[in-house]
Amino acid sequence: MMKTSKVKTNKSSAMGINAHKTTQCYLLLIPEIIGLLLFILYPMYWAAQKSWFYYTGIEATQKFVGWQNFIGVFKDTTYWNTWFTTIKFMIYKLPFELPLAMIIALILNKKLKGAGFFRSMYYLPNVISVAIIGLIFSNMFDYFGFVNAWLMKLGLIESEISWLSTTSGAMTVLIIGAIWNTFGVNVMYFIAALSNVPEEMYEAAKLDGAGKLTTFFKITLPMMAPVMQTVILLALNGSLHTSDYILVTTNGAPGGTTFTVMSYIVNQFVPGFAQNSVNLGYGCAMSLITSVIMCLFAIAYMKLSKRMENVY
Repeated sequence: MMKTSKVKTNKSSAMGINAHKTTQCYLLLIPEIIGLLLFILYPMYWAAQKSWFYYTGIEATQKFVGWQNFIGVFKDTTYWNTWFTTIKFMIYKLPFELPLAMIIALILNKKLKGAGFFRSMYYLPNVISVAIIGLIFSNMFDYFGFVNAWLMKLGLIESEISWLSTTSGAMTVLIIGAIWNTFGVNVMYFIAALSNVPEEMYEAAKLDGAGKLTTFFKITLPMMAPVMQTVILLALNGSLHTSDYILVTTNGAPGGTTFTVMSYIVNQFVPGFAQNSVNLGYGCAMSLITSVIMCLFAIAYMKLSKRMENVY
């Protein structure tokens, strides 16, 4: 009888501990759940609802228009031009950003003095406010800015270049600033991936007479493939969502030709940026269509990169 009562006591105490831990877990999750409901799900529901209406922010002027907003978006050439700019921005940026991050990660992965300091320094731009980064690069590439002054001192140019007055010049500035802002976090991802490659594989390759390039392409890259799949997805997603940085640096100049799709939506339809009495319902419809297109980008990438999940 004593043993039975002890077993029951132990079971009840274990159940009590588990119930206490479960309660703690739910209490910790409550702020996240509230944030999800208030700042993600409710705004999505609100935008989906308003996309069927002509709505300027004043309830009295609200009018149901059905598919009219969506049809208008598909006919909006300016909107589709911003998609072209977004894809061009992404194509120009990623081939420089990811290889640069990989090279620096390979260097910092070696046991060098001060490697921790340099890891922090390369990650620092990712911590700085995007607004500050935009101001830094817009001032550096100003007509009388730092870059023009040094290029003239080095004799590479004869007179100042008006970087931000041409589409190609402004896009160059945006890409350089965006690479500086984001490559540091990719360095951290790549370093973490490199640390998971077993040293035994490198030793075996060395015994077999494999060179550094062979080792990199036959061992390092394949072993990093699952992490690289995620890093590339995040880089693609980040490039497609670029908004604040564009607004601060060029605000679409010259003539709106450097607007990415997200910066265009914010500039034209978000209160505080947009003009008064703009049709917010049209902006909501545009946002929903943009979300669907971005989801299709992500699905297509995951399908195409599925082989990277199990290289080894």
